[in-house]
Amino acid sequence: MKDKITYSLKSCDCTSDKYYRTVGTFTNEVLFKINQSTEGLISDFQSFILKNNYEDLRSKNEYVFELLLLGVLWRNYIKKAIILGEVPKAFLIRLMNLREKSKIFKVAVDYIKGFSGKVWLLKENNEINDCDRTIENMKKLLDWLAASGEFNQEVKRLKQWYDYLSNRSLEEVSNVISMVLDLAEWFDFHSEKALGCFTRNVNKFLEENYHKHKWKEDNVYCGRKRIEYHLNMVGAEIMNRAFREDFLKTEEKRLLLPICMRFHCNSDCKAERSTEGYLCTGCTNHCNVNYLTQMGRKYGIKVFIIPHESAAFTKGKIEKNKIGIIGVACVLNLASGGWKAKELGFVPQCVLLDYCGCKNHWSDSDEATEINISKLMDILQISEI
Repeated sequence: MKDKITYSLKSCDCTSDKYYRTVGTFTNEVLFKINQSTEGLISDFQSFILKNNYEDLRSKNEYVFELLLLGVLWRNYIKKAIILGEVPKAFLIRLMNLREKSKIFKVAVDYIKGFSGKVWLLKENNEINDCDRTIENMKKLLDWLAASGEFNQEVKRLKQWYDYLSNRSLEEVSNVISMVLDLAEWFDFHSEKALGCFTRNVNKFLEENYHKHKWKEDNVYCGRKRIEYHLNMVGAEIMNRAFREDFLKTEEKRLLLPICMRFHCNSDCKAERSTEGYLCTGCTNHCNVNYLTQMGRKYGIKVFIIPHESAAFTKGKIEKNKIGIIGVACVLNLASGGWKAKELGFVPQCVLLDYCGCKNHWSDSDEATEINISKLMDILQISEI
């Protein structure tokens, strides 16, 4: 089988079936490990959430995942975060807010984002071996993540942990951060053993191809490390489990497909625009989107082609828990996409692309991508097509 650009769920087999068995087993191991270490902390945090009316209480495992997320992001970005100056930080955060609110300035903002990211965000102080585990440095980390524009949902989740820890002593804060860093180190080692065969080309991409992105708006996105792929794989599994029952109860089901799944990734595609996304017109039988659209018609599932994650939720909030969506995306977009969908009232499930294939980020030419149909059928409780 041809090597894929960064990750491939087929790397260990001719299909991605083995990946889904493996990630399910490993997620059980991760949850057992972290639950053992964080039992009292999670319970206390849940009490804090209820007391301060932050949100409806979510499942315990979602908060477990957030602690792992904090540990991984701290490890990967804290040395960049602590040297980001106040003026560049404020400028970049305002820039990202402008990008979110207005599509008119997107091209100009993306150009500035690429330049600014290389000059400010990607600088790192390698002379520091271990940053102080303080609430002040946690704030710097959250600010860096917000300034990058790549972690909007993650920042929202971790901001609650920041508020919680702000009420704790210096020693308590240090102990919590030390604990999540230990968990991240454990996760790094064990996730590579369990999931590493699916991400073996990430380091090769970073060494041989990433230099092409250093001045582009995706310089942070494309520079993400192997552990973040594994983190999103496990996060997707945790969220699928957490939202499963509510998803099955929804009145309407939608399948959201990325444009990289089309057979024709250019103007030859005859899909028609609608208010919810693009609709396949069946212009070729060789297209994966056409196949899934026909399946959707058979089972009453609406199928849309979404040109970008941001386009999936442009209409704002909907009636809560009425519409269930299955988002199909690259590994690095899974957790943030699920959180955003849930925030807007959708009930999400996700299916990973078996590999990435778009030239926007990963290659010089488009390659039509695929998903595991058996996994999709399982989510939809369909026994046969």
